[in-house]
Amino acid sequence: MKSILTDPNEIKIFILYLLDKIGYPLDYPSIGAIMMQDNVINFFDFAQCFFALVEAGHIREIYPDGDGPEADDAPENPDVPPFDKLPEPPRDEDDAQPRKLYEVTETGHRVAVGLGDSIMSSVRKRSYASALLHLSLKKRGAKIEATSEPDGEGYLVSCKINDKTGCVLDLKLRADSRFQADRMTAHFEERPEVVFRGLVALLSGDVDFLLGP
Repeated sequence: MKSILTDPNEIKIFILYLLDKIGYPLDYPSIGAIMMQDNVINFFDFAQCFFALVEAGHIREIYPDGDGPEADDAPENPDVPPFDKLPEPPRDEDDAQPRKLYEVTETGHRVAVGLGDSIMSSVRKRSYASALLHLSLKKRGAKIEATSEPDGEGYLVSCKINDKTGCVLDLKLRADSRFQADRMTAHFEERPEVVFRGLVALLSGDVDFLLGP
């Protein structure tokens, strides 16, 4: 299937736009998976444009543990293997974040804000929605809220997810009993991502998505 974006400048703007919207550093394989999951760009175009952005100072490498080279020391013309061939990145002793991550610089942010609208609206919205599904709610700093209150002969259950971009989910539905309302709120608080992903899949008609990992 042909990729939607093929012009190098459009691909670079798209990469900066999506990384800037996500708002926090990610490792290279995660970024690649997000960028290519909707067939907006292909692997080779992504790899070439991504490291061109690193070299130009629009994206920088960071080392959360303080180790490693400075951001300006990014290698020229790196030999980038496919994602499934990448070695496991070094991890801290507690197996937390990978040591080398990437984030948009202030210069890259200005490009994303100034030129992001040049990427067609449908591509921007679909790709950002897919990125939100790919990334965990917890890692995005999302706030989860589930409440219930009496409403006539039943209960009104409210489920909300908010992150730094604003409202992600605001759902209200009726429960027939206190027991059912409590089950709904408890399940949502325990597994908000499952509920969120399921709703997105059902509303978009992608029912097979529910059977995925």
